[in-house]
Amino acid sequence: MNALTSWITRSLGRNPDRSPVGPASLEPTARLIPLQDAQTLLNPRHRQAVLAQITRLTGLPGPHHQALVLGPIQQYASFVQQLPASQAHHHAGLGGLLDHALEVIHQALLIRRGRLLPIGGEPERIARQHDLWTYAVAMAALLHDLGKPAVDQRVTLHRADGQSVGTWDPLAGPMTDVPHCHAYTVTYRPRRRHGFHERVTSLLVHHIMPARGLAWLASDQALFAQWVATLAGDMNEAGALGEIIQEADGLSVARNLGAGDSPRVAPARTRPLWERLLTGLRYLLDQGELPLNRNGAAGWLVGDDLWLVSKRAIDALRAHLIAEGHSGIPSSNDRIYDTLQEHGILEPCGERAIWHTTVAGAGWSHELTLIRIPVRRIWTEPDSRPGCFEGTVTPRAPDAREDIAHEPTEPDQNDAPQDQVGDLPSPTPAAPIAKDIAPPTEQEGPRPDNEHGPGLDSAPVSDSLQGEHHGDDDGPADAGSCFLQWLQREALARRMEVNTPHARIHVVEEGVLLVSPAVFKDYASQNPDHGSWEYVQKRFMKLRVHQKRPDGTNVHRYLVKGARRQSVVKGIVLPDVAMVFPGSGEKASVNPHLETSR
Repeated sequence: MNALTSWITRSLGRNPDRSPVGPASLEPTARLIPLQDAQTLLNPRHRQAVLAQITRLTGLPGPHHQALVLGPIQQYASFVQQLPASQAHHHAGLGGLLDHALEVIHQALLIRRGRLLPIGGEPERIARQHDLWTYAVAMAALLHDLGKPAVDQRVTLHRADGQSVGTWDPLAGPMTDVPHCHAYTVTYRPRRRHGFHERVTSLLVHHIMPARGLAWLASDQALFAQWVATLAGDMNEAGALGEIIQEADGLSVARNLGAGDSPRVAPARTRPLWERLLTGLRYLLDQGELPLNRNGAAGWLVGDDLWLVSKRAIDALRAHLIAEGHSGIPSSNDRIYDTLQEHGILEPCGERAIWHTTVAGAGWSHELTLIRIPVRRIWTEPDSRPGCFEGTVTPRAPDAREDIAHEPTEPDQNDAPQDQVGDLPSPTPAAPIAKDIAPPTEQEGPRPDNEHGPGLDSAPVSDSLQGEHHGDDDGPADAGSCFLQWLQREALARRMEVNTPHARIHVVEEGVLLVSPAVFKDYASQNPDHGSWEYVQKRFMKLRVHQKRPDGTNVHRYLVKGARRQSVVKGIVLPDVAMVFPGSGEKASVNPHLETSR
């Protein structure tokens, strides 16, 4: 009972007479971060500049802007203080969460300025609801990461003398309301659940937004539903509002990581390749994209070493960085190994980057080629490390059949012939990119598995791709990245037909059309250990490299125009042709027989 009483006291305690101190009132000791008021937190010149842009873009009258926009921003600043936005990814320094929120508001308002919302609305309604939609965009951008302190971070509060007064409970209110709190420290919780913070955000909104602001958003139920879905991370229901926040979030992340070439935001300092590779590895491990310590995992932690399946890890890392917008990522795994080794991130095996090993657990054993990384390079804080593998990783000498210099990798496509690509089995014979192939005639007839059009499987495709019925444990978390790498290899080696009547890939004006679900079924049949085709499709969509339709749905429809009939092809569009044909010297021709169906 005493413990319960103490917990309630710490969680619900309030001291209305206490005001946060400014930075000069408390000299930070080891790792202690002084509590500050909102005015102090928002006073730095770079934040004032962003606030001025936000004021200009919202366009609300002065008193309304102060109460409905600037007020919540001040509350948010007081709530998150100088917490980072991530442990080892974007905005990972002090104040990162606040800076990221302000940047996303700014970018989202710029994007909103070019949109007529709601989509399909009458001109009178669009004009009448202009300010309401602008406000929804601003508040969704501000609050999109609000749940991180509640579930991803552990914040310990301290008195002026440095003594701990307990752990902050964000659900109970801001840390500025906790009696005797003058400073805090922050660590990250181990084994965090990816995306969980999005589901918690709505429980914290009342600490930031005024009641009349929420009431204004709720006055339009359709808009309010999109707003709530956006905060919860439910992009299938978030519609146009979710797209705006997702795009703005990506721009802020890319700028902070030194990636992207958007004219809207000047990139931050150029980050060297080794730093981007290390940050990407940390992110993939933190998000569970490279699962650990089980049969079929991507890696195993043993003592002070992290062992990663060499090709799988580097392929996933490359796909992740490309999806984030980074340029200059080597297509050759050997070049990536060399870069990591030069900066002490990868521990070599003599002169080689690759270790030939036997990985053994309870009832299973595999001979694998791994890379070896000191744990301290990934997890700088010992408390943040995952548990160790309850098995063994034993280095061994390679036998005569194995390449003792390097693992098989894709060549650097600027200086290697195209026939040196990996040895995955091929679903179709090699074929050049077809430049003028007529659509199937009535005499040809459709394939048995295609009742809608060339290359389209008969299984139904939902516009929102919500047909998945398999759980997240069906296969590896990086199945989407593995699919993308497989697609690139198959296309580059010309083992996959392009622009032919039964092709899985078509080049269209908008980019590259992946016929779905047929192409995912091909992959799943060749890689049964990666889960069902539904699971692979789901993980691929999470890479967010595809282009949505104007109505927010994922599946594009194209008319196949023939001499005597028309049919329909459905699939996913990748706007960047280089995602499928990286570095190809041959310009892929657009299929002249496909026309987008509005």
